[in-house]
Amino acid sequence: MRRRRRYRSSYDKDPFDIKIFLAELGQWAIAVFVTIILAYSIVTFGVQSVTMIGQSMNPVLNDQDVLLLNKAVYRFSSPKRYDIIAFKLKEDSDSYFNIKRIIGLPGETIQIKNGRVFINGDVLTDLPFDSLIMTEGLALDTLTLAEGEYFVMGDNCNNSEDSRYVNIGNISIKEISGRISYRISPRSEWGRLE
Repeated sequence: MRRRRRYRSSYDKDPFDIKIFLAELGQWAIAVFVTIILAYSIVTFGVQSVTMIGQSMNPVLNDQDVLLLNKAVYRFSSPKRYDIIAFKLKEDSDSYFNIKRIIGLPGETIQIKNGRVFINGDVLTDLPFDSLIMTEGLALDTLTLAEGEYFVMGDNCNNSEDSRYVNIGNISIKEISGRISYRISPRSEWGRLE
């Protein structure tokens, strides 16, 4: 004698259990909350994409390049000479990021004369750009950088609004958002920046 197989129909569903439903809902809510907190932390304290505006960093960076800003790096180390940084001036905190290269470090004296940069009286011979600097600006006379102050310039030094100008001036460590580490767009030039 053959046994009849019993098939479950859609009417044979398990009864709804509110406790199981609430437990699963709670697990999902916790997972979503943790994901939101993690994403916020990464953007606030970790990395962020920024867009280069203008030609002041040519030829290293071009207008509309999309870059990766490492916000955490200066929590563990100090900015170094020739780091490419992103900063916002205190009075322009809602505007776009300025992107420049650090030339002068805290405590140093800086002067631009004869088209060259002098740090503590010695000419910088290893600048990442070769152009003679046509505009000395504020650095015509010797400037002494205070503790926590940096002198920045664009690599396109004769077409860059930077620390040589009154509206930018020396950059405070508090104004620096982080170091530009990578170019992520255009894809043809993707890679680490030096």
